[in-house]
Amino acid sequence: MYPEADIPVCQLSVQSHQDATYHYNMGKALAPLKDEGVLIMGSGSAVHNLREIDRHSSTVAPWALEFDNWLKDSLLQGRYEDVNH
Repeated sequence: MYPEADIPVCQLSVQSHQDATYHYNMGKALAPLKDEGVLIMGSGSAVHNLREIDRHSSTVAPWALEFDNWLKDSLLQGRYEDVNH
């Protein structure tokens, strides 16, 4: 996408000692940067079990889909306290 690698990059990681509200607020704080031409990119999944990943399958484990849907619904409904536990 940027073959000249001429854009600034800063790596951010999940802070395991912080709760979901912390990470949500970090996202809100970073959001205005997109209006300044800063590329914000995230990768990864909300849930995974590396021991059970089958790279040759396109199906999602039912427990992973259930958790992902619960997380999405909780965040969209503003139930951030639910996600902290």
